[in-house]
Amino acid sequence: MTELTDRGAIAPLVATSAVQVMASLTMFGVAVIAPVAAPDIGVEATLIGTFTAIAYGSGILGGLLTGAFSDRYGAIRVGQTMMVLAFLGVACLAMSNPIAALLSAVVLGISYGPINPLSTHILARVVPEHRRPLFFSIKQSAQPAGTALAGALLPGLVIFFGWQIAILATGIAAIVTAIAIQPLRRRLDGGRDLSRHIRGGSIVAPLRLIWREPKLRCLALSGFFFSGSQVSLASFYVVYLTGELSMALTTAGLIFTTVQVGGVVGRLFWGAVADSLIPASMLLPGLGFATSVFSVVSGIFALDWSILVLGSLSFALGATSHGWNGIYFSELVKFAPHGTVGDAASGCQFATLSGVAVVPAIFGLIVTFSDSYFAAFVTIAVAMFVASTYMRLVLRRGD
Repeated sequence: MTELTDRGAIAPLVATSAVQVMASLTMFGVAVIAPVAAPDIGVEATLIGTFTAIAYGSGILGGLLTGAFSDRYGAIRVGQTMMVLAFLGVACLAMSNPIAALLSAVVLGISYGPINPLSTHILARVVPEHRRPLFFSIKQSAQPAGTALAGALLPGLVIFFGWQIAILATGIAAIVTAIAIQPLRRRLDGGRDLSRHIRGGSIVAPLRLIWREPKLRCLALSGFFFSGSQVSLASFYVVYLTGELSMALTTAGLIFTTVQVGGVVGRLFWGAVADSLIPASMLLPGLGFATSVFSVVSGIFALDWSILVLGSLSFALGATSHGWNGIYFSELVKFAPHGTVGDAASGCQFATLSGVAVVPAIFGLIVTFSDSYFAAFVTIAVAMFVASTYMRLVLRRGD
């Protein structure tokens, strides 16, 4: 584009947001149905942490190659392919056996891994620089929006149709999205490089880039804990509420939805704040410190607390633990050397997906061996405090 305007960025924003909603709906729909699906599959519901770790671990490679594939085939085409894989992933889970569930984790991870890099690749080209915090926050709000849809819709679908039909419905929605974004391909994929070859070096180039740029390196290392903590909280919330507090699945699903709504509102609110009031270099670590506090509070929830109190605290947890992503990716674009946004996003995506592959599994192991969710929540709080302190020290340089 020769001129970047808000109006010209609206259609790409809608398309990338829709893809992200569907990727989130299919991925985190598994966490919502875990309490009822696990017995049919023949596993414990707490293994959702291991499922999540496998899924995000398998998405690491796809995330690293997203920049190269987007250059060669176009980011819209890559997004459509990911939607097809999302359908195949939930179809595997619906087969109701442990081996198929393992395959489902791998396929869903591959479908989810490239979503942030490809959407960053698109929006960095069409969004005016001064509007990036808000636009990226709107796009990133699609992730908790998709997860909120999972918490709101899937429990009811499970009751009326069974969990297999419920999770398959999310995959069908992903296919519809792939078809719906096709009209944008001519415009957004028109500049693809047909001579671009995918080689072994394409995998390590993003990692080399973020390691040699101090602020990108800081974003990557901090993002490991920010993203891992966010997904740990999302993955275990329903299992925690139904197991520890003996909540009904429908009630726990509504509380879980409150967390995700908090994430949506938080991303929009914090994006607007970073646009005009508080520099992102201060706001990002501030959200991390707040997440530490609300993680500890979540670990002391009690059965006799009112739904209003639990819902309010869950909303606050969502607004902080899920509210940082849009500002994070707008900062990534700011610090990436010219012409390297795709690789910078892929490199940071590697770090964040690595965190998601590791941290939820550790969370689950802590719960299993200590028989204490509180210990797991405190571990998250400590990790977020350390990561936020590091981010504040590095990003404030040059403010």
